[in-house]
Amino acid sequence: MNTCKILIIEDNDEVRDLIKVCLEADYTILEAANGKEGWEIAVEELPDLIITDVMMPEMDGNEFCRNLKNDERTSHIPVIMLTAKVSVEQQVEGLESGADVYLTKPFSIQVLQSYIKNLLKIRETHRLLYSQKIFLEPSGVEIGTVDKKFMERLMSIAEANLSNPDFHINELSREIGMSKPVLYKKFNALAKIPIGEFIKSLRLKKAALLLTHDKMNIAEVAWEVGFSDRKYFSKEFKKFFGKSPSEYVTGSEFSE
Repeated sequence: MNTCKILIIEDNDEVRDLIKVCLEADYTILEAANGKEGWEIAVEELPDLIITDVMMPEMDGNEFCRNLKNDERTSHIPVIMLTAKVSVEQQVEGLESGADVYLTKPFSIQVLQSYIKNLLKIRETHRLLYSQKIFLEPSGVEIGTVDKKFMERLMSIAEANLSNPDFHINELSREIGMSKPVLYKKFNALAKIPIGEFIKSLRLKKAALLLTHDKMNIAEVAWEVGFSDRKYFSKEFKKFFGKSPSEYVTGSEFSE
């Protein structure tokens, strides 16, 4: 079964079952009968895509979508909104609430499947681009406003703790205010790299700056960026930059 999770939020059991039957061969399906239940599942599971009805009890689709897109835990998740409403004003309301696609009932299952594939493909392309740019220029990553604020907070916290060798995912999770599983899922949804590798890359890039600008020796730099083992630091530095710390500083062919 495909590892992509799709959450279907629909109060009509027949419609929800129809969508589920048509998609469950290709995706892991989660279900909710109203927006409130759907919100709880979305925050807990962080699905890859959500299909939601508009008219539902307890929380309608527009309110659900606004909550989803304004919460940094879930803001990245694409949404397909299903509705019997056909006026331009109603469609605009749905899109302004943050829906990526607005599909009117009755709808074609084939069209729905195409939208799902396209949205997931776009999301995967964005993840790859973010991953590349995060390594090259983390502050220059262009993403949605809520996701951008999340990345800025994450980087600010990480950069402030780079000299602490005990700073890892547990400490980052606590400081950013997300559980570790949610933080893993959120970061993985934005960038196709492990968050531990991201933190290490920040340490190594700061080390490169210290070596070339502050003229600190290698042992001092290693300690300053949270590596208590100088040999391990040199090994990881060479793996990342293709040169040992000494080669990076001098430009010579000297190897440690």
